[in-house]
Amino acid sequence: ADEIEDAQRINLLSAVSASLLLHEDSTGNKQSPSSPLQSFPIGQLYNTIASLSYTGDFRMQTGAEDPNKVKKLVESPGMMNLWENMYSNTLGELQALGLLGIVHARRGSDNSDTDTTNPGVGGGTQLECCFTDVAVRKRLVQNLPPRLRVHSDQIVGAGDSLDSIRQGSLLLRKELANIVAPAAKSQSAKGFFTAGVAKSWKYAVAKFAKGSGK
Repeated sequence: ADEIEDAQRINLLSAVSASLLLHEDSTGNKQSPSSPLQSFPIGQLYNTIASLSYTGDFRMQTGAEDPNKVKKLVESPGMMNLWENMYSNTLGELQALGLLGIVHARRGSDNSDTDTTNPGVGGGTQLECCFTDVAVRKRLVQNLPPRLRVHSDQIVGAGDSLDSIRQGSLLLRKELANIVAPAAKSQSAKGFFTAGVAKSWKYAVAKFAKGSGK
């Protein structure tokens, strides 16, 4: 049981770390190096995580899959609670390491969220991360599977160069696609980490979807 729990922890940590490293690629935001701390809705992170298993999947590219599938996995009624239950410990672990900040929505007198950013997706909770901080990116890369860590220098990027960081994010997305695409074509994609215990991610997302219908 302990081995299974450790494997799940590593899998979840890898998924969050990869998604954070892809942040520049997925948003196109152009934060200033003088103000590197960037805030974004927690639902945005969950959308990126959900999309990882479909990176390079030819079925998404050809329209064989529902183009709104990823969004539905995160934003359908009841799904956010499942995501939060799955990832709260992982996000807390990264926060304790100083790699991520978590800003919870303030509660009004009627116990409703006063922060309406991306309402309904994460309850207004925001995440904060210094994406241009080389030390942060290096720590996140260390959480990736070995097949991706071989590209650690390129993924981390050079200093606080936004262009270098974007190129690193694009390289990571390309390598993820190289992992997912062959498995998708053989109809055996289980997730973007296809080696060992980490192949369970897409199965976990499927379980989420099934659970939301109960």
